[in-house]
Amino acid sequence: MKKTLIKSLLFWGVLVLFTQCHTTNTKEIRTNDSRTEILRDKVVNYAKKQIGVRYKYAGNTPKTGFDCSGYTKYVYAHFNYDLPRRSVDYTNIGKKISVKNCKKGDILLFTGSNKHKRVTGHLGIVVSNKKGTIKFLHASSSRGVVISDLSISYFKDRILGARRIIK
Repeated sequence: MKKTLIKSLLFWGVLVLFTQCHTTNTKEIRTNDSRTEILRDKVVNYAKKQIGVRYKYAGNTPKTGFDCSGYTKYVYAHFNYDLPRRSVDYTNIGKKISVKNCKKGDILLFTGSNKHKRVTGHLGIVVSNKKGTIKFLHASSSRGVVISDLSISYFKDRILGARRIIK
């Protein structure tokens, strides 16, 4: 009886030890892979809290209103990212990525109101990219902070690229 109990305890002890080692390695891999996705979700969820805030040229707080770069800077500052205040300065930050490969939390770069002047004049934060349908948050001069669809011709004609801030 005593030998059986010792063997049983030894068996279960080894099994638990092996399981914990295996689980720890698996969790470490999953944690590293998912940490970025969790941060992307948090950024987008925080950005969504500003929906409805009015547009204000050079605005950078919910109280005064936002322009596109003030909004983007405000959202990312909440997560300790120091981003530029002017939309034109987003051209060289983060990692350049193709628009079709953008993910939640990436930043879209657009021309300003003159689509022929191919200089960044407007920004948006990607909410989703599902089967090529890209939704993004931005401070619209006519509607304040809203979610828009990149497939709308106004935006399709003005897209310049995308930048990845969260790596």
